[in-house]
Amino acid sequence: MRILLGALLLLLLPTAMFFLWAWLAAMKREQKVAGTLPRWQDLPLTWLAICGLSLLLAGLVVLYAGDFGHAGPGGIFAPPRG
Repeated sequence: MRILLGALLLLLLPTAMFFLWAWLAAMKREQKVAGTLPRWQDLPLTWLAICGLSLLLAGLVVLYAGDFGHAGPGGIFAPPRG
């Protein structure tokens, strides 16, 4: 069951992200045509900065939430075997 859910997630997540992007792009296009789009949303650098900060935060979470071993300071290093 876990393998099936993992495979479905890998297939459905990019599809859902694409449909979300398409929906947001259509809303932005409608606002731009109507003249109600805020100026800051029309700038590509704003969205690049938001994406960059999001990736930075996600990277920090992954870095600090990762399991780097259970040995504390002064622990004994054991090289991997196998």
